[in-house]
Amino acid sequence: TDTVITNNNRDTASSHTVTIDAKDKDDKVEVTLKDVNIDASSRSEAAVSVTGKGDTTIELDGDNELKSGAGHAGLEHNKTDTSGELTIQDKDKNGSLEAAGGFKGAGIGSAGSNDAQVKITGGNITATSDDWGAGIGSGSEKGCSNIVIESGTITAKGGDLGAGIGGGQLAAGQNITIRDGNVTAIPGREAAGIGGGNRGDGKNITIERGTVYAESGGGNGPAAAIGGGRWTGEGENIKITGGNVTLKTVDD
Repeated sequence: TDTVITNNNRDTASSHTVTIDAKDKDDKVEVTLKDVNIDASSRSEAAVSVTGKGDTTIELDGDNELKSGAGHAGLEHNKTDTSGELTIQDKDKNGSLEAAGGFKGAGIGSAGSNDAQVKITGGNITATSDDWGAGIGSGSEKGCSNIVIESGTITAKGGDLGAGIGGGQLAAGQNITIRDGNVTAIPGREAAGIGGGNRGDGKNITIERGTVYAESGGGNGPAAAIGGGRWTGEGENIKITGGNVTLKTVDD
């Protein structure tokens, strides 16, 4: 529970990567990232991977920066039928995270055709994908997202054809709940701000409170700001029950 990961020199990116493995179902792993700076973008590796059947909680202290290579998320958690849950928090209100995924990887979430799962309860977080991935959510192709945001200042930017929050290219943005916080979702071309990537569905999306800004992705006609991606993506079961919500259609 008292594991702290940090850099010897915050100003110099490390090439070493981190795997947090909550191996067994009942494991509860708590790790603090404190002024971590990892750059794995020159090779096909994830800067930080969360694996295992147990649950992992990551506390943010100081300024943290993660960059991953092609095929991986910046902070990667691939959801399976047996995987545990990932929670990102900032209890001390002194932490930030910038996470950048590689090609086909989300900024925070999954890579490739894997499903994603992440819960964010605080922090100043910016998540950015390279092409075909969501800012927060899944990578490309068949994966879908399972995302809960309860607090924090969150900026999610999808890569080309990827949603800001939700699915990457051809991937669905499903089971997305925003309960509070200050959330900005900027998609790539032809993707939803919150919901599906290009040709991906946006379903079961709920906004309860907070301040939320979401754009649609332009290019050959817009996608939805909240809902499905351009072309074959569909929107379904979208509920806004509170909060200050601004939606913008971008058509270029």
